[in-house]
Amino acid sequence: MPTTQELEAEIAALRATNAALQQAHEEQRRQLTQTASLLRAIAEFAPMVLYAKDLDGRFTLSNRLHATLLGRTPDQVVGKLESDLLDADVAAEIQQVMDEVLRTGTPSVSEFAIPIDDHERVFLEHIFPLRRAGDPDRNGNGIGGVAIDVTERKQAEDAVRVFEALVHHSPDGVLVRPNIPCEPMFCNPALRRILALPADASAEDAASLIVDIVPGTTEFLRLDGVRVDLELTMFAIPGAAGGRGAAATQVRDVTRLRNAIRERERQDEIIRQQQAELIAEMSAQLLPLAPGVLMLPLVGSLDESRSLHVREAVLDAIARHQARIIILDLTGLRAVDTTPAGRIIQLVEAVKLIGARTVLTGIQPAAAAALADHGLQVDDSLMVLGTLKEAVSATLATVAKKRWR
Repeated sequence: MPTTQELEAEIAALRATNAALQQAHEEQRRQLTQTASLLRAIAEFAPMVLYAKDLDGRFTLSNRLHATLLGRTPDQVVGKLESDLLDADVAAEIQQVMDEVLRTGTPSVSEFAIPIDDHERVFLEHIFPLRRAGDPDRNGNGIGGVAIDVTERKQAEDAVRVFEALVHHSPDGVLVRPNIPCEPMFCNPALRRILALPADASAEDAASLIVDIVPGTTEFLRLDGVRVDLELTMFAIPGAAGGRGAAATQVRDVTRLRNAIRERERQDEIIRQQQAELIAEMSAQLLPLAPGVLMLPLVGSLDESRSLHVREAVLDAIARHQARIIILDLTGLRAVDTTPAGRIIQLVEAVKLIGARTVLTGIQPAAAAALADHGLQVDDSLMVLGTLKEAVSATLATVAKKRWR
């Protein structure tokens, strides 16, 4: 039988052990409280949706972001079903996934398109059963969920898919050089075709052929010996959040277009020459009015080339017809400034030098001033009349009466 001292010592030891256990319990309770507060703060301010549901599908937890997206406070969400808060079809889709998680006890990762504030947003949700470690019930106490808004990522992925499709099927060549060292280059099939590269040629092979070409249109000798006209455009592709992006080069084969332009220019030049020849021919149509009398109506402009043609035609016709008088009708000339006036006077002087006389008619006021300023002098070799009718009548009358020697 233990002695009193032994019993007292055992009691003291039990008291010490109890005090240590109480202290450990208090420390554990303090740590649990601290952990719970930390978890509540994380759930409250986490940049992701956090929620929990019981086995009946009612929310038992809703963090601030989850409730805000639903247009409610966390207290207004707790106790509600998914169908109380979302469109019936969306709620049914989510519930179907949750039922599968509860049935199998296996977490699921799914994307859900949820209409919020008249806009559809896409969430990537990780849905999992809530059960404690060692809990034999695979369904546990309900369902937990973590969701991230991936709307912008989905939009970016869609934009990338559209870009890739456009670039892949584009008739223009595209080369992309990332600004980050060691990042691979990219080129589309059209660039290999334009440069006559094999289908399996690398983007680096394409880049080496056009690295020294400046933007604009240039003639290029392909690897197959064919010369083509290429049009290069270069532009920068900004990186995300203003970071380092890439440099892009767009290459367009404009050989057909350039050939068509050259052919068009050649045809235009031929047409211009033909028109000039026709106009020159038509503008020097001398009309015999009577024996020894010719008439030349001048129409349009009188540039240097046409002036020479007219003068040659007039002098040749005078010699051929043995004409003594030529009527020059200026009515149809567009404008007679200093230069055309000088050419008209030169024509009159040339006619005088081969022994014929000139009758000028149809002189407009501006033409009269220009001719006077240029020194036109009326003498026995020159007659000036107002209209063509007056000039024809006077000339024929003069010839008939042989007043001109």
